[in-house]
Amino acid sequence: MRRMIVLVVGVVALAVIVVAGYRPTGNVAEAAKASVVDPQPRPAPEPRFSRTTYGVTNLDGSDAMLDECKGPVAVFLGEARPTLVAEHDYCGGMFWMARLKEGDAVKLDGKGVDDGIFVVTSLKYETRNQVTVGDLPEADVVLQTCVTKTRLVLVGMERYEA
Repeated sequence: MRRMIVLVVGVVALAVIVVAGYRPTGNVAEAAKASVVDPQPRPAPEPRFSRTTYGVTNLDGSDAMLDECKGPVAVFLGEARPTLVAEHDYCGGMFWMARLKEGDAVKLDGKGVDDGIFVVTSLKYETRNQVTVGDLPEADVVLQTCVTKTRLVLVGMERYEA
């Protein structure tokens, strides 16, 4: 037991000596300065697609607006939910939403969306007619279109911040 106490006291004393004797050199100070975030804004990623929503609705009115095939529709789901941007596959959604990959950028503007560039952060494939609002990925905007007769894609996107 006595040896254990002596060993612990020795380790503590060594640690105090090492810490007390530590003085950063110029190289360490320069490295610390270099690790500060560069204040220069990053250039915005080049959008793979650019789309304008033609209308905004709530969930109950979304089917009628989507069936008009005038372009993507912004669907308001509530303050604590992402904006849903939906478009039928046969009205154009398959052309762009289904072709996105993680890291791709999309420029959105129009009714019901905050204009800007968004970056794809997630892709989820779900069964049609069985998806609920709770199944949407956590994101600023979620794109939705059908990809087959039984499946749809949910594309989670975050707003690009310079």
